[in-house]
Amino acid sequence: MRSTYKPLLAAIFGNRRLRLNVLLAGMMPTILPDMNFEESLETTKVHSVMGLIPPDSALIVTRPFRSPHHTISDAGLIGGGQIPKPGEVSLSHNGVLFLDELLEFKKNVLDVLRQPLGEERVTIARAATSLTYPARFMLVAAMNPCPCGCNLQKFLEVQKCDSQDDASLTCPPKIGPGDELE
Repeated sequence: MRSTYKPLLAAIFGNRRLRLNVLLAGMMPTILPDMNFEESLETTKVHSVMGLIPPDSALIVTRPFRSPHHTISDAGLIGGGQIPKPGEVSLSHNGVLFLDELLEFKKNVLDVLRQPLGEERVTIARAATSLTYPARFMLVAAMNPCPCGCNLQKFLEVQKCDSQDDASLTCPPKIGPGDELE
């Protein structure tokens, strides 16, 4: 188990994106450093817009860990609406955005991650107004090498699984600056 912490810590302190299994992704919030007062204040502001402040707390002090379902829309991920509200990328500000089953997300949903990953903010423009929400988060993803869920070791050895031919293998999607999913 100790060997698993090394890539997690490298990703956390290097502020890099990481591709993990679900169990390891769930450990991320316990390893991240505590938020300072500025980060807590920023996070609380975003969550207060959505009415997500716990009733017994005035300030959010733990880093957010958001894990949207792979059927989420691009507006649900980025934010939107007639009166622009923050999406999952802003709700994970100063924390972790975990995308489980990365290959199941629609391409257009993954494409909208490019701006917040590069600029660390999201601007939602409407006819009446334009709002900018912060979106500095660590992106963590989990996926199978192929949609059928074949064994990773087998996939690495033979580069295919039993249920698919070579032409139908899916490559990890490109989702942002550097695309350094590891």
